Amino acid sequence: MPSTIPYDPSLVLASVVNEKAVKTVKAISDKQKLIDAAQDHMNALLSTRRSLDMTKSELLNMNIDVADLEAEVEKLDTDLKAAAKTYVDTKIQMEKELVKDRAGLSGVRADVESPIDYVKTQIKTMPLAADSINMDVQYFSQDMNKEGSSSHSDQITSFIASQGSWLGKSASTELTNAVSKQVNEQVKRHSISGTLVISVSCTHKNANIMAPLVIDVDKGIKVWNSIYGDSEFLSANKEDMAKLCAERGKEKKENETHFSIISGTTFGSSFVGMVHILNTSDTNVNETMSSMATSMQAQMDAAAWFASASGGFGASASIANDVKNLLSTQNISSHVTMICMGTIPSMVAHEVQLGVEKFATFDPKANLEALATFQNATNANQGSVQQSAAAARTGGQMIAMKQGDVKAALSALADIDDGSNKILDINSMMTALEDYLKKAANGTSGVPINYYLHDVTKDMLVDLWVAKYYPRKEEVPPAAPKEEAPKE
Repeated sequence: MPSTIPYDPSLVLASVVNEKAVKTVKAISDKQKLIDAAQDHMNALLSTRRSLDMTKSELLNMNIDVADLEAEVEKLDTDLKAAAKTYVDTKIQMEKELVKDRAGLSGVRADVESPIDYVKTQIKTMPLAADSINMDVQYFSQDMNKEGSSSHSDQITSFIASQGSWLGKSASTELTNAVSKQVNEQVKRHSISGTLVISVSCTHKNANIMAPLVIDVDKGIKVWNSIYGDSEFLSANKEDMAKLCAERGKEKKENETHFSIISGTTFGSSFVGMVHILNTSDTNVNETMSSMATSMQAQMDAAAWFASASGGFGASASIANDVKNLLSTQNISSHVTMICMGTIPSMVAHEVQLGVEKFATFDPKANLEALATFQNATNANQGSVQQSAAAARTGGQMIAMKQGDVKAALSALADIDDGSNKILDINSMMTALEDYLKKAANGTSGVPINYYLHDVTKDMLVDLWVAKYYPRKEEVPPAAPKEEAPKE
């Protein structure tokens, strides 16, 4: 898995090299190299393992014995397991050490002005390097949809009649009862989860070189004094320069004091991104609707020797109720990270639909109308029971009762349109990757990965000072004579 390229903003073309920044960048690069090497070895074994699986399949299709191949594959599995453990151990250990090193990279830094004469210096682009790409992509996606529904409808009707006589008095009682009940339970769960990890690193063939490189000697002396002013201060007056001019070149110095300028760079770029998105919708619905109609009628007939009398009374009741429960939730989470060095890819947000479910009709009028429809159907069933009971009494036989029609009165569900939000998702990351690869192929951008350094010594500054202020050799100021010690 390619790592992101370490970069310090102070290390740019024509700048004076900050030794501390160079050491920090190199330390980070060396530790990342160990991680990359361990993963490259593991990926190579994984690729070999998959290739051997394909070879084994082809040999089996040709009825060729693969016993020896399977023995070697088992050995490869052992090596692959060891390589995976080495990679994990290296990754964890190096990441712990890289925390301190990365803290040494400064986002904002104030440095001395470059001694480059920008008017006379030219920057040329030359194809001194090579184009290359190293990519590792891991993708995981899961889409789950679960729905469950349970509906139950009951219709219960009953008829009870009794009749008797005593001393010429007869009495009869009729009781009819109709009960309807509808129950519905729904459970929905829809979950979409996806994870994408992308790591890409590229090197670009074009390099920037400063040629010709011209140094402004006055700015060069200021840079020198800002770095070595405490020990080797360089004065720009005529007498001191004449003395240094006379002494230069007499002794060959090893590890001569100097400062460096970045005179050229080659470029690379890196793209490291991760996306994890989760979109979950849950809906639980429970609705119970019931209706009951009851009718009772009593009649009395008294026949005696003196007179006759009759009378009756009746009562009826009808009750209906509806209980609804709905819980609908939507949970959307998105985590996107991207570190791109050397170019800025385009990130495009995509819309995600927001909305939970609701009852299609959820107002008092609609609810009462549904209850009235359900209740009338129950009353109709009760009337059918009474008619069938009367026919049975008249004919003296049992007859089949007509079954009432079941009327569906439960509420339907509808979506609540909450609009949509724009978020960064997996498609956004893939769009950014495509744009990054397009820009990387152009080779017009990048971050420095290799530095060409131009060393500047004190003698060089003295020569430049003389060449600027005394261009003709005869004008070089003579060195001041040495003072002799007085004779006793």
